[in-house]
Amino acid sequence: MIKKIKPSQFKAKTSQAKYFEERQNAKTIEKNSCGFDIKIFKTVYKASTDTELMAQTVKILPSQTFLEIGCGCGVISIMLAQKAKSGMGVDINKMAVKNSQANAKRYQIKNLKFLQSDLFEKVKGKFNVIVCNPPYSPYQAKNDTGKMFWDFNNKMKKRFFAEVGDYLNKNGTIFFGWADFADIDLNLPFELTKKYGFKIVEIKKKKSNHRNYNLFVFKIIKK
Repeated sequence: MIKKIKPSQFKAKTSQAKYFEERQNAKTIEKNSCGFDIKIFKTVYKASTDTELMAQTVKILPSQTFLEIGCGCGVISIMLAQKAKSGMGVDINKMAVKNSQANAKRYQIKNLKFLQSDLFEKVKGKFNVIVCNPPYSPYQAKNDTGKMFWDFNNKMKKRFFAEVGDYLNKNGTIFFGWADFADIDLNLPFELTKKYGFKIVEIKKKKSNHRNYNLFVFKIIKK
């Protein structure tokens, strides 16, 4: 039986606001994430513990295809593309798409495409695996950079679950990121999966390396 998540004491908004300002004015850096040496461009999410947990959790077969919603610097898509038939990564942030393309070129990944897209707006076809590590917090974003953290009234997450079934192959799997921040609705993924006919079959957990909270990846299937 899948248990509900209990809240931590960590309220994320102040920390996220500082991180947002840092990413707005950052220089390109080099970083090792999930075993890959990658570049992180200005305004793009600096892959962290949640990225590592997703990389450890997602499974894909050589015959399968994948879609990553919110690809950021592209490291998850690059990792999956090395194992899969083909894949696509999309992000609403134009700079994230450029960043992902640069990192994929560095590793000579040929079976992977990146597009700027608001969720499924420019996506065509169906996929065996769909990955989404969404903005957890329900606050207003100032711009597309802020949408790495903030999703006003959880609009993006609600759209994701309302639309994802149209892009998932029969017997396909969704991997969805989450956290136990004190200032988010922890029950939201449970409510949305139930509302749209999905089922959470497994939850992976990892403690943050930097703060006193936990990160999660939900493995989700269609009922």
